[in-house]
Amino acid sequence: MEQLFIRLSSQPQEPLHWLIWSPAQAELIASGTLKDLSEIGELTDHARSREVVCFAPGTDVLLTSVQLPKSALRMLAQVVPNSLEDELAQDISELHFAWPPVKKSADSVEVPVAVVAHEAMQQWLQALDDANINCDEIFPDVFMLPAAEEGAAPAPDQGADQSADQGADQGLHPSLAPSLAPSLALTLGDTVVVRTGPYSGFSTDASLLEVMAQDLNLQRVEETDIEVPLSIVAQAYNSYSQPARINLRQHQYRSQRKKRKGQKTAASFKPAAIAASVLFVVAYATQVFEYVQLGQQSDQLEQAIVETYKEAYPNEKRIVNVRAQLNQHMDSLGLEGSEKASLLALMSELESAFKANRDVRLQLLRYEVDTLKMQVKANSFASLENFRKVANQSGTITVEQGPVNNQAGAVSGALTVKKDS
Repeated sequence: MEQLFIRLSSQPQEPLHWLIWSPAQAELIASGTLKDLSEIGELTDHARSREVVCFAPGTDVLLTSVQLPKSALRMLAQVVPNSLEDELAQDISELHFAWPPVKKSADSVEVPVAVVAHEAMQQWLQALDDANINCDEIFPDVFMLPAAEEGAAPAPDQGADQSADQGADQGLHPSLAPSLAPSLALTLGDTVVVRTGPYSGFSTDASLLEVMAQDLNLQRVEETDIEVPLSIVAQAYNSYSQPARINLRQHQYRSQRKKRKGQKTAASFKPAAIAASVLFVVAYATQVFEYVQLGQQSDQLEQAIVETYKEAYPNEKRIVNVRAQLNQHMDSLGLEGSEKASLLALMSELESAFKANRDVRLQLLRYEVDTLKMQVKANSFASLENFRKVANQSGTITVEQGPVNNQAGAVSGALTVKKDS
């Protein structure tokens, strides 16, 4: 399942940053910035059928810790607030306390704690609810960055390749290997998020960073060779080597929404998308065959279908009947006959649109509950818009346009196709 990451805001005119990540493809699909929390409703469509992960601004969250005896672990809800009462300027009744899972390991345990005002939590949850966005996880924004291990620089005889390998083993970009960057910083507009340890860090105005980080060995994410700095957020979240994060949705703010049993993982959608894309070629080609009279053209088209099938299933050496073999793959995905029929029906409705706009190329396709979601590339915005208009002219389907990006002279956009009721 694709993931939507949102860094929430709390102050008027404080930007809200977001990005969509595909774990299956390990790539950034889209990203952007909203004016402030009041515009979060613009992400409602993006949140549908995606896992939503939110981050609370560090300026609203205090990260600290308490040292407790092992016997106190059974009463953390009472002990933690009382242990921190003398250190906090605000009354503990106005504050929400959260911590990661705590393991009994010794007579004394250090418990990392995140402290945030109830008012802020209620503001974020109300905004998400108003936007009809389901989010089970809200973390302090320092967890947007991977936790670097505490340690010195590499030993003199340790080469750059070895350091890079260590970083790769942790699922991090080689340039962010822990031994090279004990503290990481990510710039988001006028704000800089800094992570100094597994449960420590801060957010500050960019103009104050030099003062706040004067004693730190700081590595800015945007100064590394990562193509899109925000992608580090998804890498950190999906890394299995990272310590347990502090989810602010605990106690009275715990999510009541239960995840469905047997829910498909992100990886399960990849073969479905590939199979569907090949199905589209087959369905489209079948219609074209009716109009192709010359044997040479027919042979060329059939060869193109076979080549596309080979690209989707490179390990399959023997190809006898593309349609039959493809149906076998679809059967393995658990699609019922009615679902296959609905998928092909929607695909065939797009034939005229693809014919009228030859430069529109399919990149990714997914079918979910009578809805076809496509990622396409075109030469211009006009071509993409014309594709949508032509497809809608039939009156049997509705094609809605999602986010569109212009990169390297080409336009990439998301389209949602639904059958008109």
